Amino acid sequence: MIGRMSREERLRLRRAERAVDRMHGMGRKVFLAIRVDEQSYLQIAERFDISVADVERHFASSLRILMQAMDEKDPWWWKFWPW
Repeated sequence: MIGRMSREERLRLRRAERAVDRMHGMGRKVFLAIRVDEQSYLQIAERFDISVADVERHFASSLRILMQAMDEKDPWWWKFWPW
């Protein structure tokens, strides 16, 4: 699949990966559980022994990090990144 992606799609994917790398602690765990493991808020709350409201809060903060990263401009040297 990655081989068929355009250069712009690869750059956006890398930007999203960097954003996930910047997430810390429970925010990262919750984000990955929702987006990768496709778990419900209730399942995540039970898994990590937190409230559903905490799951919502952690997910919202993770989405803010992701949205900020996707709006960032890549540095000029990024176009030379070896793909």
